[in-house]
Amino acid sequence: MNDNALNFDLDKFRVTDVDSAYYIKDFITKKEEQELLNKIYSAPKPKWVVLKNRRLQNWGGVPTERGMLSESLPSWLTTCTFPKFSTLGLFNDCEKFKLPNHCLINEYESGQGIMPHEDGPFYYPTVVTISLKSHTILDFYKHLNSMNCIMAKANNGESKSYYSAPEFSLLLEPRSLLVLKHDLYKTYLHGIQEVKFDNLNEKNILNYNLTDMADDFETNNCTILKRDTRISLTYRIVEKVVKAKLFNVAKK
Repeated sequence: MNDNALNFDLDKFRVTDVDSAYYIKDFITKKEEQELLNKIYSAPKPKWVVLKNRRLQNWGGVPTERGMLSESLPSWLTTCTFPKFSTLGLFNDCEKFKLPNHCLINEYESGQGIMPHEDGPFYYPTVVTISLKSHTILDFYKHLNSMNCIMAKANNGESKSYYSAPEFSLLLEPRSLLVLKHDLYKTYLHGIQEVKFDNLNEKNILNYNLTDMADDFETNNCTILKRDTRISLTYRIVEKVVKAKLFNVAKK
């Protein structure tokens, strides 16, 4: 994302036909991408939490029902991102914080994904995701109360129902930025299918005109994309932040 693009109104990056989604390709440079990757992979081994279908790092603290014992984000996570977040006003409507205080880093190997879920009540309803190394397809599922649906668990343990087929999808390219806000954040589940190849012809991709593949979509010359290992940086605001003394008292 060059300096001129920083002067653009966020609405210029709005995804059509869906509320409160914005997509900016090449939000960071290849150099910035590599610098982030170097820092991520040089983190101490205990920083990684290994799950069944991915591994992750928490930066800024670990959100809980009692609140988050906040730690400052390292400068390498903010230097090339926060000035752009501020210029675009991504978090201006949050009264308590104007910039994220939490970053979740996920590593997905080819073939890995995450089941449809919502981010839960710990976070302010604006989520910003930067993709590194590889593309992915993010699928969205409408909440339903129906027999023709699947049950999923939200991060807070609450059961949610959704159609088995996604209503729409977004293509996330390397170095891109995705912003989800308000209605889209609250009323849809989102997930990543566990596949090694994405057939774009089989997806209802709404942000095609904002991607580097816009011409291919316009000429109906879509293709099959091979997934490689992908890193996602998800920036959010945890509004309930507690001091160390209060946090320790609450644990007793």
